[in-house]
Amino acid sequence: MQMKNWFKKALALTCAAIMCFGLVACNKPEEVEGSNLDGSNKDYDTKNLYITILHKGYGFEWLEALADGFEKANPGVTVHLNTVSQDEAIRGEMKAAAYTNTDLFFDIADMARMVQEYSSYFNNGQALRPLNDVLESKIPGENVTVGEKIFESALTDYQYTDKDGNDVVYGLPYVTSALLLYYNETLINATLGEGNWEVPNTTDELIALSKRLSEKGVNWLVPGGLDQYSRNLFAANWAQWEGYENFMKFYDGIGFDSSKNRPTNNSGKIFEQPGRLESMKVMYDLLTPENGYVLKHSAQLSVSNLNDYQKFFVDSSYDYKLAFYPCGDWLMQEVKDNSGVTDADVIKTMRVPVTSSIINAYDSYSGNKNDKLPNINDDATLSAVIDYVDGNGELPAGVTDAEVEIVRSARSIVSTQANIHCVYAPRFSNAQTLANNFLIYMASDEGCKLFKENCIGGFAPYAYSYDDIELNATELTILKNITGATFVADYSYNDLFAVAGVRSYVNGDSGTMESYVLSPTRKYTTAEALHQSYIDAYSGKKWDNYLSKIGK
Repeated sequence: MQMKNWFKKALALTCAAIMCFGLVACNKPEEVEGSNLDGSNKDYDTKNLYITILHKGYGFEWLEALADGFEKANPGVTVHLNTVSQDEAIRGEMKAAAYTNTDLFFDIADMARMVQEYSSYFNNGQALRPLNDVLESKIPGENVTVGEKIFESALTDYQYTDKDGNDVVYGLPYVTSALLLYYNETLINATLGEGNWEVPNTTDELIALSKRLSEKGVNWLVPGGLDQYSRNLFAANWAQWEGYENFMKFYDGIGFDSSKNRPTNNSGKIFEQPGRLESMKVMYDLLTPENGYVLKHSAQLSVSNLNDYQKFFVDSSYDYKLAFYPCGDWLMQEVKDNSGVTDADVIKTMRVPVTSSIINAYDSYSGNKNDKLPNINDDATLSAVIDYVDGNGELPAGVTDAEVEIVRSARSIVSTQANIHCVYAPRFSNAQTLANNFLIYMASDEGCKLFKENCIGGFAPYAYSYDDIELNATELTILKNITGATFVADYSYNDLFAVAGVRSYVNGDSGTMESYVLSPTRKYTTAEALHQSYIDAYSGKKWDNYLSKIGK
């Protein structure tokens, strides 16, 4: 592949850093000739497109390939690519617009928070350019718009209501960023014997399998120092129990009144959702040190030593025997880049098994506790219904169509970090038409193919068949598990989260959920105690303080 024109901006970044880190105040820069700082949205440049990418787990080969393809489709256009390894470099550019010519940023950041952060810079309070016109654009040669082709649930955190009440999208996801449960099939076969175990459908089955493996010295890899890695377990099980709509009510700040028979906006009682507690119970069952399923020193693992442990996970010849690893679809790209391991056919993925306690689930907003699944009374029946939903068995007698759909919805839940793998466009860009056309090209079938061919594990967040691409064994399982998925994440589009600072995974004393579950000296030794700590942290005057930050 031809190496792109990687442009250098050391002086620009230095100026940006000087302006934004204390030597010069970060005020609105003076408008310069040939710029868009006045918000006029003029296209000064129709031949050069400047893109900056934060280089992390997915690499950047896929962006090189897209740039090459875009240049071939647009003769005379040159795409200039720049890679940075620290997000502060991008922040500096955004806050010192006169010193940069970047037209698109590919970043890893919370989009809703960035809209808030950048609202104090330029153009009457908005440094980012809306991308609604991109979503509404027809993809050339395809009878579909970008907005119709993108996975809707992966777009959630990018939707924003501006000060005039208009629905605006300031960024787009550039990768599905699915968070799944990886397992080393070869190691499990060698440990238990091929045919003596099954991929678990439910959390009870997962716990039972983990116990069997741990008794033979085979463990989970859960890096406690990177707290996002086990969140996919928690978020998925929580959303399965509550149902997608109730899960999203949490992020809309819709809680309960004192009688719990009607919803209440901007309520701290969102933390009382029973699905959160049920998911915490699963976390404690799987991850607490005394149960012995997780590698003993997992709580201390961080990015500094993660590469070695990822290598241990994919290669069973090491002393550490690691069967399960909750991680994102970037894993195999990281393994290749950091360890040189490219033959990873032993590694497969599964959707997070359905939380077994869903058989006792009820609608937490309805005011009653009537079971949603009255005819599914045990884990064996639940597992059989999941097999039926997956197309692998017969429906157990007595289970209704309505119950099947509830289980189907739970089975579809997949956690994602697409909400933080974002591409956005600064309002001061001088090549806005080119930038828009590049984003439209990314969404095309050709763009999706180029992305997948040059990104191991990752998939573009658009509907595409992939029939014309040779996928490795790991990727085939990833594709299977994201097809038809409903994505959930840690969202921040509501002002309670984006402005007030409410956190769904961090309670009032700033401890992460993983620090409470994985640590042998943890503060909260039961799921019930941890659940109550969140309720207490976001109640009474404490909650009033959060509301005051958003003028409520």
